[in-house]
Parts: sequence; structure tokens; C-alpha cells
Amino acid sequence: MKRILSATLLLLILAGAAFGLSDKEYRQMMKTSKAFREADKFMNECYKECRQTLPSSDFKTVQEEQLEWIKSGRDEEAKSFIDDGMKRADAYAKVTEMRAHELHHFCITYRNANFTDEDYED
Repeated sequence: MKRILSATLLLLILAGAAFGLSDKEYRQMMKTSKAFREADKFMNECYKECRQTLPSSDFKTVQEEQLEWIKSGRDEEAKSFIDDGMKRADAYAKVTEMRAHELHHFCITYRNANFTDEDYED
């Protein structure tokens, strides 16, 4: 299980490096920005939550959307904050946290939609 999570996270990191934020920039932000480290950790937790909560077909969709977000959405979102004067690391921390919240909300919505009386135990 840990190997799958590690491989998935590595894939996400490498995909990010190929399409926008370079691996070197990512590592630098992880070293120098507490906000980015915390946002990245939160993102990993929310991604894991999706993997544990969703059926495999829905999780596959989340994976595809996540890769697309890393490929273009993340950088576009961060650029808008950077253009407004935000520091680069802070902008990437903000958009990473925003995306993590989206993933978390998606999992909560799924759980609520699929909640049954059998799920409730006294």
C-alpha cells in the first residue's frame, strides 16, 4: 500500500516537473517555504483520502484530473496570484491548498451521497 502511494506521489511530482514547476523548484520550495510544505502535505493527505474513499473508477478520474491540474491548472492559477504581486512559493502554496480542499470536498460529497443507515452504528 505504501509503495503504491509513494509511486503515485512520485508520478505527480515528476509530472509537475515536466509541465510547469520544475523538480528543482519544487525541492527548493519544500526546503524554504513552510506554507508550501504544509500545503503539499495537506494535498497528499487529501489525495490519500480520495484513494481510500472512492471506488477505483472514480479514483482513476481523480488521478487524471490531478495530472491535468499539475500539467496546466496549477501553473495558471499560481500565475494569477504571482501577477497580483504574491511571492512564487506563496502562490504555489495557496493553489496547492485550494486544490487539496477541492479533493477533500469531493470525498465528503461522495461519502454523504453514499451514506446508508448501515453506515451508522451506535
